[in-house]
Amino acid sequence: MKRIGLIIFALLLCFGLRAQEQQDSTAVAAYDVFDRLSSNLEVEQSPAIREAVNAHVERNERRAASGLAGQTYRIRIYFDSGQGARSGSEAAAARFRNRHPGVPVSRTFTDPFFKVTVGEYSSKAEAAAALKNLQQEFPTAFIVRN
Repeated sequence: MKRIGLIIFALLLCFGLRAQEQQDSTAVAAYDVFDRLSSNLEVEQSPAIREAVNAHVERNERRAASGLAGQTYRIRIYFDSGQGARSGSEAAAARFRNRHPGVPVSRTFTDPFFKVTVGEYSSKAEAAAALKNLQQEFPTAFIVRN
């Protein structure tokens, strides 16, 4: 258990230091987090972990380069422009809040549509998993890019 905790700590330290480097526009090369640890500390790490971390960093760099770094996804559970659209959107938002407390809900009006959008997901895969569960309650729900 201590070994897992140490690995998680090292990964968090690595990502924190990596984020700090990205803020400094002159720093472009990554460094090994284990160089910063005490010399009397011995860490046994699977090469698969190092490869996974490096792959994650590379994916994030490609994502940032393509302009997708700040992109999130939400789920639209209500979208209508009929006469009862305002009250329908209020009812959908209230029903969702009651069944899913703590999940962000927003109601918007873009002439002539009333919309109710929920959640905030960092990847489309996360949004798709949540959508699968929500479609039982809201069969017309769909994913939108934020």
